[in-house]
Amino acid sequence: MYSKRVLILQQSSKRFAERGKELCGLIKLINNSKDTTDVTVFVTNADLVNFGEWWVALSFNRVCFARQLSTLNNCTFALPQQDLDIVSALLIKREDKCYEAARAYLGDNACDSLNRQMEFLLRDAGSVESDKATPYEKFVASTADYYDGLDVNKLKINADSRYKSVSEYSDAFERYYATGGGAEYYESVKAEIGKVFTQFPPYYPLIRKYKGSFFVRIDFPSSDKYFVLGVLEKKGQIKYICYGLPAEKEGFSDKDFVYVEDSPVSFWMLFQDATTGQISALNELL
Repeated sequence: MYSKRVLILQQSSKRFAERGKELCGLIKLINNSKDTTDVTVFVTNADLVNFGEWWVALSFNRVCFARQLSTLNNCTFALPQQDLDIVSALLIKREDKCYEAARAYLGDNACDSLNRQMEFLLRDAGSVESDKATPYEKFVASTADYYDGLDVNKLKINADSRYKSVSEYSDAFERYYATGGGAEYYESVKAEIGKVFTQFPPYYPLIRKYKGSFFVRIDFPSSDKYFVLGVLEKKGQIKYICYGLPAEKEGFSDKDFVYVEDSPVSFWMLFQDATTGQISALNELL
């Protein structure tokens, strides 16, 4: 039987909206002759500059689903057909952890229950039947077989293989200057630097410090030291590549490096112009 419901999303936190605007949107649910519930999600005024993933979590009379959104402009997907009389929904932004950005419901309000399950739902990216189990019991149940058949040596090999992307970027860096430059620097190394960004964990303190930025932390495999690599964007274009070493302000001096105070760690930072490849002090952003 055909049925249709529309949920209007209302902002839960202004942190995830564009400055001076209110995040809002709608979720359209349709049951037709197929055995599916077709879902369409539209969101407007969301801050798309800061790094993270957008997800939607849905509860149909306590049966819950989570799906990552590939776009906020009419993202569509299908679920096993559900009863549309009691529905709750959360728009979720996943950064270092999950945050509720907006919510909506029809019938009984299960948004608070969805909020408590966000981490589990997004990790499983499937369906969960809600019950009276405690969050700890759900965690234990969901991880019961996690270590079954775990191969520690294989994990170490996979971890070490990440550093191949760093080596490839270093080669691309040297190749650019060895050939005399000429082409736009970032365009010439974009593929290699992109691999580094997918292999290493985001470094959120600097991502939060600079609007339109993305940083990763790269640990040295043979010591407890690390450095950060990042990019700064301006008006939709990558303008600077950044290299940072954690250090105290005293005891170091170099005209090309800028001291960036931050918490929990400060850095001596090198800023490279994405077009020319030349070093820039970039004092206007500090």
